[in-house]
Amino acid sequence: MNHLKIRTFDGIAIASLLILPELFFTGFGKLVGQNHAAGWITLLISFVIMLCLFLITASLMERYEGRNIIEITSLAAGKSFSYIYGILLGLYFCYFTGIYTRECAEILKVYSLNLTPLYIIIGLIFFTAIMMNFLGGRSIVKSAGFFFLITVAGIIFIILLGINRYNPENLAPLLGNGFPQIIKNSFFTSSIFDCVIILFLFAPAFSNTAKMKKTGILSLFISSAIFVIMYLCYNMMFSPVIGSTMISGFIEMGKSIYYNHFFYRFESILLFFLIFSSVIQTVIGLFIVKESISCTFNLNTHDLNSPDLPESRPASSKILTVLCAVPALVFAFIPANILDLTQRYLPVIRQYSMFFIAGFPLLLLLICLLKNDHHNIRNKRGSL
Repeated sequence: MNHLKIRTFDGIAIASLLILPELFFTGFGKLVGQNHAAGWITLLISFVIMLCLFLITASLMERYEGRNIIEITSLAAGKSFSYIYGILLGLYFCYFTGIYTRECAEILKVYSLNLTPLYIIIGLIFFTAIMMNFLGGRSIVKSAGFFFLITVAGIIFIILLGINRYNPENLAPLLGNGFPQIIKNSFFTSSIFDCVIILFLFAPAFSNTAKMKKTGILSLFISSAIFVIMYLCYNMMFSPVIGSTMISGFIEMGKSIYYNHFFYRFESILLFFLIFSSVIQTVIGLFIVKESISCTFNLNTHDLNSPDLPESRPASSKILTVLCAVPALVFAFIPANILDLTQRYLPVIRQYSMFFIAGFPLLLLLICLLKNDHHNIRNKRGSL
């Protein structure tokens, strides 16, 4: 981890670009359908839940300064558990990468590339992701920072140009289906923000754990603020009844904006933001899969351990990148259609992934606390 250094801004870009592309996908429609006008409250509570989980589990990283989550698992729970966790983490991000790439391809096909086969769209996205991973970790980190700024600029652009279409009356009733329903949905909606915990895998690339912790907190603040503001704007532009039927709420907002004759019909421009953010999300997802497997089996292919020069990295790194892309590509082709995708496969990421992404580090922290307690008891008995 000596060669790749992740700054605070780089870490924010990586974590946020795993979260923010959901703004361009089908998530807003589902969120409106579940919460109606109270979705922004649900998102705020979800942010608080995930912030608490992140701060709690971050104390685990402080106990093992300079180590990543897989190395900590090996030290705290044994090699067998670290193998299981590393493989599961890699498989989950194969699933994550494949499913979100498929969702991006479906939206592109609906709004622009109607006659283009899905396998061509998905294939081009994965080809780009593989090529960028060949360039190495430092190139991915720098690209993430650049595309993060572009994504945020696109979101601000749409928010400002839609001002004359906002109707505050659409925000009533404030509590939607009631506070009990808000609390229930908030717990599962917090899975939207759980990718911030992937910073634990990159912990050695930060100068210290405190900086990683600061990066995670800022990532959550920025991502949740953008989600809440976008949700309020989306809900003010479309009523909850109409908003729940949209395939891509962000693209529909662009299609509905009319500022003057010079600012009209933005969906073509918005597709670029969708493509940029989705491609870099696939790039980061594939990079996480490769690093998870490398750390688990101590393979000499770590992009985090080698200088960012193509000739300095072994060929096995490129081979592993291709091998990791294969299961992700398989996951991308599993859903039969967009309805199958949104009802069967996406809920795993958007509702239940928190139990794995945040649950395992929390379980590991409990194991560490129990082991320390037992150690203290033995010391006390020995002193007696």
